[in-house]
Amino acid sequence: MLGRVLSSIRAFNPQARIFFMVLVGLSLVVDGLYSVLLNLYLLRLDYGTEFIGLVNAVGLLTFGLASLPAGILGSRFSTTGLMKSGAAVSLAGGLLLPMAEWLPPGWREAGFVLPPALMFGGFAFFFVNSAPFLMNVVDDSYKHRAFALKAAHWSLAGFAGSLIAGLLPGAIAGMNAWTLEDPAPYRATFALAAVVLALSVALSLRIRPLPPKAKPSPREIAEDRGGARKGWAASVMTLIVIMTVIRLLQVAGSATAMVYFNVYMDQHLAVSTALIGAMAAIGRLTGVPTALLTPALVQRWGNIGVVIGASLLATLCLIPMALVEHWLAASFGYIGAISMMSVRYTAFIVYILDLVPRAQQALMAGTGEAAAGLSFAMMALGGGLLLTAFTFRDLFLLGALIAFIGTALFWLYVFVAEPKRKLKPAL
Repeated sequence: MLGRVLSSIRAFNPQARIFFMVLVGLSLVVDGLYSVLLNLYLLRLDYGTEFIGLVNAVGLLTFGLASLPAGILGSRFSTTGLMKSGAAVSLAGGLLLPMAEWLPPGWREAGFVLPPALMFGGFAFFFVNSAPFLMNVVDDSYKHRAFALKAAHWSLAGFAGSLIAGLLPGAIAGMNAWTLEDPAPYRATFALAAVVLALSVALSLRIRPLPPKAKPSPREIAEDRGGARKGWAASVMTLIVIMTVIRLLQVAGSATAMVYFNVYMDQHLAVSTALIGAMAAIGRLTGVPTALLTPALVQRWGNIGVVIGASLLATLCLIPMALVEHWLAASFGYIGAISMMSVRYTAFIVYILDLVPRAQQALMAGTGEAAAGLSFAMMALGGGLLLTAFTFRDLFLLGALIAFIGTALFWLYVFVAEPKRKLKPAL
């Protein structure tokens, strides 16, 4: 699998290859290592679940809220500069977290809330603006492969970061006569993670914007005909709103599985922590081959067919989680939902970016990532409230229903608007 990824990378220009390396470095820390160790570190410092939930919610909401201004700024300024700035902000959060423990009482809690917010907010600026960056640094014939590799690198880095997070604190504790019940091994691991972030930021400085593609798209040609720019601008904003709502609803099913899979396995099915970790790692790793398979699927069925098919399969994967109370059914549903999320993202992001002029691609990407982040936050916070009165079965069925509504809205848009869009360049 790793050989397949490396051979695919060699087909791209140096700028794209540098981007993939920076993405791996950031994702390994932000999406892998911190997702595993931050809660454990706070528990070792005697914080309760209420404060831990607050820290996680702030980070999650920051990603969603920062994605929108990241897209707006990206449509007006350099996407490359915003990517570098986002990576630097993530580094600032990574440097602050290991020092928060030494703050005086009253300041320490804020010291633990701020670094994850900085890391996720910076990652949002990097991730959002990376979409239009990739669209402009690779040839049109390689764009599906580029976004497939982006999803694959993201999943692979998250898997590697989770694996390292499970091994490194124990190794550090053994070398210093500490135990894993002490906060020190986790603090030292976060300090080493900051080094990885610093290297990623240094590498990002080598990213240079390439000249824009000379050949305009059919939509850009149609935009300039007949003085239609003003009306087209309005239609672009309408299109962005529609796709944002669709993404918000589509992601809800996968978000429910990702947020509550470990809680369901632990509290409801009484499964061991080791098995939960193994199934979660398999889910992340499975996202790599499915993402790499997406270009072939798009070539056969097109972006629209792949988006609808992957969305429906991800929704169906929640059904066994809801109706069969067994760890195998829950694991199957979780792994399937994560795998299809990689496929859907790759096809969907290319499709929506092709719908708008290049000047608006960063805004489209930003609103989409904002919708995804808010969808995760909505299901995390709303799911916690729902579970106080209902069951996990109700929660998973609700997630499946919301995702199905999003898929149906996308199909409705395609059925109504796509034939008109195809006729637009001929006007």
